[in-house]
Amino acid sequence: MKRLWLLGLALFSLAHAGGGVRTPITVTLQGAGCTPALGTVTFGMTFDAAASVQMAEIFASDQAARSGSPGAIDWNTVAREDRERREQTLKLLQSGRLSTPADFVGAAFLFQHGDCPAAYELANKLAAQAIAAGERPGGTLHSTARWIYAATYDRWQRSLGKPQKYGTQYLSMGQGCNFKLEPYDPATTDAERADYEVPTLEEALARADQFNAECESRQTP
Repeated sequence: MKRLWLLGLALFSLAHAGGGVRTPITVTLQGAGCTPALGTVTFGMTFDAAASVQMAEIFASDQAARSGSPGAIDWNTVAREDRERREQTLKLLQSGRLSTPADFVGAAFLFQHGDCPAAYELANKLAAQAIAAGERPGGTLHSTARWIYAATYDRWQRSLGKPQKYGTQYLSMGQGCNFKLEPYDPATTDAERADYEVPTLEEALARADQFNAECESRQTP
């Protein structure tokens, strides 16, 4: 869903949601094999303007690295820079400085690009926190929070060897242009997908054909 990948700083122009004093939420993840190692993080509840600005800048960098034609991107460089961005974001989470729905959505995207199941689990918890923090339906951030929740849940489940639930994850089979939707739970309904801003199963399956056509067009002399 390219429209959700290229949101940039505009995502973070929305006001801080909620008010009053809320108790921070602490989560401990078994992420010793992740880069960086995860451990305990805190979802803060006190607005920290400086941290939100920093998170916005980190997220904008993440999205900028993925703009343009996929075939023209140096993915080794992106992977190295992703690790650096996760390290920066983890420091903000460990100190409990991220507090707004926009903070949590940006951090969810960062850890969706992680390298271990615990990173995807954290990304999913961040997305869930963004939704729970009170983002109002109808807005761009609300839609993005729900979509990234579904995408991170699917990636987390696939990393554990389980079927995805919503149908957001694709893989390339063998050589050439052979993208397919990764194994999915057939019990998930399109109504559930719509609730999380995910296309219908029919649309998701058709998207694999679109990926293959785009891939083949890039390889045509």
